[in-house]
Amino acid sequence: MSLCDVHCHTERSACAEDVTLDWYVDIARSTDAVFAITDHSAQLFYPPDNRWAFWGDNPREVFDSCRDEGPARIASYIEDVRAVQTGGMLLGIELDIFIDGTIVCDEDRLGDFDLLLGVAHTFPALRAEANVEEVYDQFQTMVGHLAKLNIDALAHPFRPMRGKGYEITDDLIKWLVDIAGEYDFALEINSHSICRDEDIRMAKLAWETGVELAVGTDSHRKAEFGDFSYHREIAHVVGVRAEDLYWCPTVPETV
Repeated sequence: MSLCDVHCHTERSACAEDVTLDWYVDIARSTDAVFAITDHSAQLFYPPDNRWAFWGDNPREVFDSCRDEGPARIASYIEDVRAVQTGGMLLGIELDIFIDGTIVCDEDRLGDFDLLLGVAHTFPALRAEANVEEVYDQFQTMVGHLAKLNIDALAHPFRPMRGKGYEITDDLIKWLVDIAGEYDFALEINSHSICRDEDIRMAKLAWETGVELAVGTDSHRKAEFGDFSYHREIAHVVGVRAEDLYWCPTVPETV
């Protein structure tokens, strides 16, 4: 059995390079690959000429200004992917959220997705490069909000903090594995931006405690898609087959 990829971007994500929805459709038609299209909810919801606003200086102001147009753009995304969905392709979304729990998406449409990939991309303490205790506290708040939305997996949990130079303690990893087990969501091993030490510690604890892990290439370019070498490396360090370590979502029968 091949591994299942829960994290793939198309041209609807501003960070994507040469990947397109049509390209993924060709793969789904010609192979038995199982993968989820998960474009950034913020870059779908925010105006096309300001798709990075969620990471900017006034993300809430821009969000409030597009509360009418944003849901329409989410609906268009759902419609467009569903129209071409085939084979092992899943309709997903990389779900952005504010520190108060407000999601950057049309909440009424969450049930329309095959897969919800939660993410704590940014939050006030991280942007301010505050002390580590405050950063940890807000990260845990964000994950708690996402857990209550019944996400299927949490994307690259450590990347934003590691990118700012914060250490990831064993206690934080244990907390993360515990909440994933409590709310039954998988933790992503992400190969687009690697956090090897943290991923190994998380994977070992998850395997020991029965918490699921998910494969995410986080593909922004064609060369990344289908490259599971990093995920197999992590499985080797844990001491199990990759096929036993990673969760695979169910493809809807209607696809």
